[in-house]
Amino acid sequence: MKHLKILLFLLLAFGVSGLRGQSAREELSANPACADGIYRVYTPENTVRTPVPKGYKPFYISHFGRHGSRWLLRNSEYTDLKAYFDAAAAADGLTDFGQDVRRRIELIHADGIDRAGDLAPLGAVQHREIAGRMYADYPAVFAGDARIDARSTTVVRCVLSMAAFCERIKELNSSVSITRDASARDLGYMANYPAIRAAGKEPDRVADSICRALVRPERLMKMLITDSECIDDPQELMIRLHILAAITQNVNHLNIEAFYDIFTDEELYTLWECENMRRYLQMGPSARFGDPFVADSKPLLRNIIETGQKVIDGKSDLSASLRFGHDSYIMPLLALLNVEGTSARVENLRKLGAFWSVEKVSPMAANIQFIFFRNPRTADVRVRVLHNELDAKLPLAGGPYYPWKELKKYCESLYE
Repeated sequence: MKHLKILLFLLLAFGVSGLRGQSAREELSANPACADGIYRVYTPENTVRTPVPKGYKPFYISHFGRHGSRWLLRNSEYTDLKAYFDAAAAADGLTDFGQDVRRRIELIHADGIDRAGDLAPLGAVQHREIAGRMYADYPAVFAGDARIDARSTTVVRCVLSMAAFCERIKELNSSVSITRDASARDLGYMANYPAIRAAGKEPDRVADSICRALVRPERLMKMLITDSECIDDPQELMIRLHILAAITQNVNHLNIEAFYDIFTDEELYTLWECENMRRYLQMGPSARFGDPFVADSKPLLRNIIETGQKVIDGKSDLSASLRFGHDSYIMPLLALLNVEGTSARVENLRKLGAFWSVEKVSPMAANIQFIFFRNPRTADVRVRVLHNELDAKLPLAGGPYYPWKELKKYCESLYE
């Protein structure tokens, strides 16, 4: 019965080509880095901000950010790929182009080995820059001896992201008071690791099946290898090469050739499509698997809303709450909030790209910001919600400066 359900799901998933298909292909052709998926380097768009309503002043910021750019999560992602090419070279099975690719892999391997999951230098820069823009946009929040509470998961790349962010704020105003913490006590609302791992197993298996159905490695293998017997799993090799190409953008200190030259536009589109489907099934609002992940973000939303209310009521003197975690909470939180472009429930996965793109939802250093404004004359509070420093469109009247009472009521309906 279980296998029948998966079969029916796959038949549904591959029914019709994506609505976004052609435009996505064009976008990837113009900029292959758009295929990076969750490894996409954070590049915030420049936009003209809607003016703050007359009489309103910012007084508090509540933030949740994904860690910045990192190396690959596991040493095996470096060693296994190197082993593929070492074995082929030992059997004299690599083409000249394959030898060139092997040279690049050796450089990336030497740089990344024993750095699995670490924050890359670019990751620290990203958080410093986000902090700098936040300070520049809302200097009144950080004026004088403003008090900031910063919290991180216990994963080192998140702790270092927090450190980079806070360091930049302190550089801009040395008088601010920042309390920093990284404790298992906060994981219940910032990173429920056991639940994430348990909920992610079945989506991963389905995603693997989809990739097997779509990825065609024949052309690439001919470009790289003279003897097909040197590689026992060409599809796996192609997918690993794509991930390596994506992560290389995050360790730009290597300054090696772009890795995307090994793929055709069509291959790159397919690999992006597979990556997009995988992350949607794993951590997005998928109709089949999304509910556990979305539900896990409810405590985080509750923490944001309840802490904000304490500040409004004068029960807390915080000027900012800064939280640092992972994509596994950024994506579900956006889906829970029903932010436009991040929350679509799509049955036909081949149409997914028209509604949901993981590199836009959660690149490295993705962030959500709640900016609180108050009118001193009326005491009315409005809140601006930002996703990656752009206005997040909620299914709620009054945006982008949402009335606090309405926003609070809406959010409470999502987690209570």
